[in-house]
Amino acid sequence: MRNGMNGLGCGRRGGSGMLATVGVALIAAGLILLFACIPGWAWAALAGLALIVAGYVLIRLEAGR
Repeated sequence: MRNGMNGLGCGRRGGSGMLATVGVALIAAGLILLFACIPGWAWAALAGLALIVAGYVLIRLEAGR
C-alpha cells in the first residue's frame, strides 16, 4: 500500500466529504422539485405502469417453475 492509502479511496482528496454533502443536497432538491411538479394524473399513470410490469414479472416467474 503506497502513501498510506488502504485501496478503498479514503484519503484521496481532503474536500471529498464536502462534495458528497453538496451532491446529496442537490439530489434531494431535485427530488423535491420532481415530486412537486409532476401532476396527479402522471403519478396515476406511473402507478398503472408499475402494476403492469409487476404482473408481467409474476407471470414470468410462475411460467419459469
